[in-house]
Amino acid sequence: MSSFVPKLLVFFLPVICCVCMGCATARPPAIPSGPETVVVDSAEEVQVGRSMAQLIIAPRYAPWNNSVEQRRLNAIGRKIAAASDRPDIVYHLQTFDSPDYDAFALPGGYVYLSRGLYQDLDDDGRAAIVAHEIAHVAAYHTVKRMQSVLGDEMFVGLVLAGVGQKDPQIIRMVAGASDAVFDLLGRGYGRQDELEADALAVKYLARAGYDPYALADTLEFLMKEKKKAGKAFEILNAPVRMSERIRRSRKEAEIAGAGFGF
Repeated sequence: MSSFVPKLLVFFLPVICCVCMGCATARPPAIPSGPETVVVDSAEEVQVGRSMAQLIIAPRYAPWNNSVEQRRLNAIGRKIAAASDRPDIVYHLQTFDSPDYDAFALPGGYVYLSRGLYQDLDDDGRAAIVAHEIAHVAAYHTVKRMQSVLGDEMFVGLVLAGVGQKDPQIIRMVAGASDAVFDLLGRGYGRQDELEADALAVKYLARAGYDPYALADTLEFLMKEKKKAGKAFEILNAPVRMSERIRRSRKEAEIAGAGFGF
């Protein structure tokens, strides 16, 4: 770690401590794979996501200015979030103006869908994508992956930027991580994380009143439309054969559907 981090911590430690107590926290045991230690708590994770959304995502992705469809997406997001294992955080959903198929999530509940993907899916399909991305947040996949690759210095900078610190060195450092963040978004998660997110997504769909088979149907649709995939579409870049994911998702849906009357 460079000398920059100790300087940041000495100067801003009171700020961090006032906003969120306890930097190293174990995640709640609600997620099937069991507790895993992360270096930030939930409030700090939200600050990291806010920094990424404002300083890294916003300059590259223009929002799709359609208030009617944004309200529709928000309604879907609220239902899935309430059915998730982390309903305590506020999820921010946004469609961005791109014809490609893209969807990804940032730490702290920032979820993005492209206009092209949104328009080509029905509400069950949209809910399936949202459920998969929220599952990555709920299972702490996003924050664990970002902290492991970006490192302590960047994570401290992201937390500080998220609480409103405008130090030019912090802003430059965070903005300079743009390429690394987009590389992570497009690379997809590991096999275990993707399968866990699929399983959780099916459960969230059923709990929220959507068709639990919607994820399998949507994956099947996306498998045929790979040429439309954008750079950050982790669902299509997962290191798991799509046929296996579809098979597993249908099996999960049978179980979830039986429990929720489908």
